[in-house]
Amino acid sequence: MAHDIKKSIKINNFSEVYEKYDSVICDIWGVIHNGQELFGSSVDCLYDLKNKGYPIILVSNAPRPGEEIKLMLEKMGLEKNCYDKIITSGDLTQKILNDGSLGQNCYHIGPDRDLKIFDGVGVNRVSFDESDFIFITGLFNDEEEDENTYLPLLEKSKKRKLKLLCANPDIWVQRGSDLIPCAGAISKKYESIGGEVINIGKPFQPIFDEAMKNIDNLGKGKFSSTIVIGDGIDTDIKGANDYKLDSLLTLGGLFSGQKIDEVHKVINNKKIFPTYLIEELTY
Repeated sequence: MAHDIKKSIKINNFSEVYEKYDSVICDIWGVIHNGQELFGSSVDCLYDLKNKGYPIILVSNAPRPGEEIKLMLEKMGLEKNCYDKIITSGDLTQKILNDGSLGQNCYHIGPDRDLKIFDGVGVNRVSFDESDFIFITGLFNDEEEDENTYLPLLEKSKKRKLKLLCANPDIWVQRGSDLIPCAGAISKKYESIGGEVINIGKPFQPIFDEAMKNIDNLGKGKFSSTIVIGDGIDTDIKGANDYKLDSLLTLGGLFSGQKIDEVHKVINNKKIFPTYLIEELTY
């Protein structure tokens, strides 16, 4: 006997539900842009909500400081006055790197564009044999490699009982019309072979704690109904579920091109349920 599929509420515009909420935590990559250009309707929606007095906190699994993401968005054309603050996994990862709990020497896996995460951090990038832990911000070449490229290294890491710190738990990200593997894919592979991992960012609690703290500070405690907006089931929506917040899954990012029935099947298979679905974020 087939089980009934639980379905999220499909909406056409955020204005259908906005009166239920007073603040927003919003993903960046996949909701506001696709890695190459801004989504105009999403930006307009954020402007409308900001003008209505909503605190808007942008959260990202980018393994770079929030200030870097702010500059990147400005280059794309996004102005500061449609959000209040950007919080990244890079910001939180820098705190862990600086507390010394993992050691002073890391073997870093990731592209040069992520090196800003080492600014102001007392951790050295060293060879694998000299490392105290593995630190992943991405793949060296995310257009030609995947997580299996790193399996021999991960097996050696496990033998050395090295911990793996992952600054971007995303498995995939949209770049234009393509899906590109992220650091989270390597972290998941290491975990699957029995390695110890520390994942920073969505869906894990610390980044949501930081976002909620900022909302409380902005409203001096008066805001009490926050919605999470994102395109990632395993990151944005799972984080919202775990934090007991309502959520809106946008279908123009990781789910781009999929039919609603297919989306509902994924949701039910994963048992991660957004409150609402929307094709693209529009007010």
